[in-house]
Amino acid sequence: MIAPRTSSVLDFRHPVMWVGMVLFAAGAVRLAPAVVTVLVDAPGPGLLAFSLWTAYGLTLGLLVYRFEMFERRSLRTTAVAFASGAVLVPGIAMVASPALHGILASLRGGTSEWDSAIAAPLVEEPLKMLVVVALALIPGARVRNASDGLFYGVVVGLGFQVTENFLYSTQWSAQGTSLSVVMQTFVLRGFVTGLWSHATYTAITGAAVGFFFGSTRRLPTRTLTVVLSLGAAMLLHGFFNSPLLNLGVVPAAIIKGIPVLVLGLVTLRWVHLRERSALGADARDLVPDEHVSPADFAALSSRRVRQRARSRMAAQYGTGAAIAFGRLQRAQLDTLITAHDDGLESARYVQALQELRYARKDVAAATAPPAWLDTPDLPDDATTPSADAPAAADAEAAGSTESDALETAELPLTRARGAAPMGPDSAAVDSVDADAPDPMTTQAGHPSEESADQPRDAER
Repeated sequence: MIAPRTSSVLDFRHPVMWVGMVLFAAGAVRLAPAVVTVLVDAPGPGLLAFSLWTAYGLTLGLLVYRFEMFERRSLRTTAVAFASGAVLVPGIAMVASPALHGILASLRGGTSEWDSAIAAPLVEEPLKMLVVVALALIPGARVRNASDGLFYGVVVGLGFQVTENFLYSTQWSAQGTSLSVVMQTFVLRGFVTGLWSHATYTAITGAAVGFFFGSTRRLPTRTLTVVLSLGAAMLLHGFFNSPLLNLGVVPAAIIKGIPVLVLGLVTLRWVHLRERSALGADARDLVPDEHVSPADFAALSSRRVRQRARSRMAAQYGTGAAIAFGRLQRAQLDTLITAHDDGLESARYVQALQELRYARKDVAAATAPPAWLDTPDLPDDATTPSADAPAAADAEAAGSTESDALETAELPLTRARGAAPMGPDSAAVDSVDADAPDPMTTQAGHPSEESADQPRDAER
């Protein structure tokens, strides 16, 4: 992979960034009048719809951002993807979709109920996929595999879904002039059909885009994957918009959404297995075992396994230990991911190793026994002080004084009988011993109580 020239998706030296900015501005210019008109002509329904769909988009976006499989993506890149889906794509689609409707009407000699099933997929799905392609072309966005493509595809599709549903809500409420229409549209398009709408379509195509840019397969295989995924997304979108299965709005939406949901789950499973296999190989062959071993990755292989490990840690050591252990799991995954994407010599890998060391220290501190458990036990013969204790203490002190006096008197004799003759070498040894610092005190940065007795011990 190309080393990113900047750590951000906002790389103003990249031509794709400038093309995206121009298209974003064009989309905003086309979209803004429609939004302002709605808010001015019907302020009540307009503000309600704007508030509901903004909260809907932010809530689902946060859930998607938190629901990572292995890697936490850049929040800035996520915001750029969402804004592109919410502004750039609908702004351009508001020009291209009516034009395609007009072409279909001229070819057929009139309008048809199938026009929406044909025009919408042909315009919207390629536009949303091209946003993911643009992110993959900017090195700072770091779209390097199918998992990255799927994630940003979901975010782009969610942004488009929020804007489209807001416009539908305000259009229908303007016709009925009732706030209840806004609420009904919010429930229908946000929850009944929201699970298999644009976010799922673009997740399918985005995973293929990430596979195209990150896989080592042959170019025809990668190209075919992108073409088939785009065709599948357009086909499912067209089937959902078609007049088939006129069983009522809610039953038809559920039945038509089942194939979309199934293909979305299959794509998610495929992406998860690919990423787990790649990281498992890195733990086995690339990253040293003292950092992340294959056994460590076995405990990181899925969200469920990681959650169970944190639950056991919480049950045994408490909530603080579980939180520290979660940070350790995150650091281990980051170490594997940076080793896979940037190599063992990269600055990001060195930073990941530093975070891993800190996380391990935090876990060790959180699982260490309390300090009071390290207090030494009293001797077995220790008893509770009694009334005779002061007299015994005085006698012991008197005996100690007498013993010290005898020892002081015998010291010259001991030096004369047992010590080597004093000379230059002997004096040097005594001097070195007397001046040598205590290693325990030098580490603490100040002399201990025992250091004052060292010259006396050296003379002995």
